[in-house]
Amino acid sequence: MQVKKCEVCGKRTARYICQECGLEVCQFCFEPNTWVCSDCYNSLKRETSALESSQWSTPFKLFILGFILMFTGIIVVMIATVLFGTPVGAGTFIWIFPFPPIVFGTGPYAFWAILLSVALTVLGLVLFIRLRKRAR
Repeated sequence: MQVKKCEVCGKRTARYICQECGLEVCQFCFEPNTWVCSDCYNSLKRETSALESSQWSTPFKLFILGFILMFTGIIVVMIATVLFGTPVGAGTFIWIFPFPPIVFGTGPYAFWAILLSVALTVLGLVLFIRLRKRAR
């Protein structure tokens, strides 16, 4: 019986067969988790990384959208404070679901700012539920 050499490196004794290309490979040129040779493993890794980098998941997109909206709101409040001084109203509605909502505001327009934040929160919740049902 003739001992076969690794078809990838040609140095060591071949002990495994690649499930992708069928080459006989040694233990150092073999990826035991996937049962493929190092060449096939590198090409598969490049293909999957190219696919993963081009696709953003919906939760990540929503996170980025929320971050952009919060940043835009902060900029608008800063500009309003600089242009109009202190009589600008601000309101916030924070709701971390199992806990009761927190509502606070300041200035003469606090009521309208809080009302707007509640409306936007309800709109966001409705959109979240509808998009989640559609994803199933």
